[in-house]
Amino acid sequence: MRPIIAACLAALAATPALAQIEHRQLLRSDGSTIDFSVDRPTAPSEGLLVLAQGSGCQPTRLNAKLATVRQAFPRYVAVMVEKYGIAPDAAITDGFTDCPAAFHGGHTVAQRVADYVAVLAELRLPSGTPLVLFGGSEGGLAVSMLAEQTQPAAAILLSSASGIPFSGMVLSTVPPEGHATIEAGFAAARADPQGATLFAGSSHRFWADILDRIPADSMLRSSAPFLIIQGGRDSSSPVAAARATADRFAASGKCNLTYWEFPAFDHGMQAPDGTSHLASVAAAAAGWVSSSSRDTESC
Repeated sequence: MRPIIAACLAALAATPALAQIEHRQLLRSDGSTIDFSVDRPTAPSEGLLVLAQGSGCQPTRLNAKLATVRQAFPRYVAVMVEKYGIAPDAAITDGFTDCPAAFHGGHTVAQRVADYVAVLAELRLPSGTPLVLFGGSEGGLAVSMLAEQTQPAAAILLSSASGIPFSGMVLSTVPPEGHATIEAGFAAARADPQGATLFAGSSHRFWADILDRIPADSMLRSSAPFLIIQGGRDSSSPVAAARATADRFAASGKCNLTYWEFPAFDHGMQAPDGTSHLASVAAAAAGWVSSSSRDTESC
């Protein structure tokens, strides 16, 4: 791993400049707006990179982690899509306690995937353009589903509990004495699948859509090369859930999954001393993308 990371960081020292970001819009069938940005390099592009943010409702422009990952792929056109009800210039600071009603009324992971599909159709990629998907946390769940629909050149999931149902992942992060309360909230969401009532900061609509999803199921239906990046100290997306994905791929006999586990890193790729290693991890992931087609063909 260290030689790969060092080589990728050296390459980033001479990265091309980026053109001005283009902000665009599409209409959904319900009349609401999909806002998205297109960030083009000034040099010839090597492909299209879709960056999928994690949970919360902050506009993508405020997401420092997305910006860090984007820098690891400087020769790609980068696309970022705002979540339902979120405008690029929305005055949102916390991203959890100050989300607008429109967000809670329409945001689900399935809606995110539908929006990405619509944006990719609008962009009309020339045949043969490499498509790379990169999602962190909740964004990784969206990437797993999007990969099934788009069959990208590569798909990367960072800190995403992909091998077990989402409900089980949530329960695994809660002390046993809190399970009854959480399960009651889940039951209320399942009984009100279109509702905007909030439970644990998210709407019934959101919970009902995602509770029983196992991202690995979508991944197993895709032939795309996958990279899972997991921190051993991740308390939000437990390492056991990531390892379960690797186990499912091994049991299926499929060889299109690469699994990286960093024992000392947390959900955001921070070490115990608070140092962020996201930039070097993202650079290594970019190097993996370059070799993923060869690795898949040889298995």
